[in-house]
Amino acid sequence: MEILSLFVLWLHVIAAVVWIGGNLIIAMVIVPYFRKSLPPIQRVQILAEIGKRFEPVVWGCVGVLFFTGIFNIFTAGILTAPPELIGAFMRTLFIKLMLFIVLIILTALHGFVFGPKMSAAIAGLDINLEELPPEVQRLRSQMSVVSSLMGVVSLLILLAAVALRMGI
Repeated sequence: MEILSLFVLWLHVIAAVVWIGGNLIIAMVIVPYFRKSLPPIQRVQILAEIGKRFEPVVWGCVGVLFFTGIFNIFTAGILTAPPELIGAFMRTLFIKLMLFIVLIILTALHGFVFGPKMSAAIAGLDINLEELPPEVQRLRSQMSVVSSLMGVVSLLILLAAVALRMGI
């Protein structure tokens, strides 16, 4: 059973690394690079394409995290732990699960609401425009807020995960 638990925990961590790490790489490396090197419309078009390609990976990771998370809860040893540790564990687990739900909602908003709106808004625009049209700029700003919230919530989930492993 230890080998299975180790494998499932490893899958859980890999899925978190791919989902959260991918989001952070896009936000901290790709977007700033494109901001300096591409015209605005072309930048938005390429980022929209990257988002479309990353979306199946994201939702695959969400599925893996959900099922491996359930497995990890039941193999965490909470049934044999002292009551004071169970309370702390359950509190931190509840926080982590609520943050996970918030992250799923933000990810869905980003991918299923703002992404299609942005794709429709930039369709047919001249890629050499020097400035984004106001409606595209507004959508980009809204997506930026959602992306920033996703990054913060992702890091809080990682903090909760570490706290769980430390028994806090």
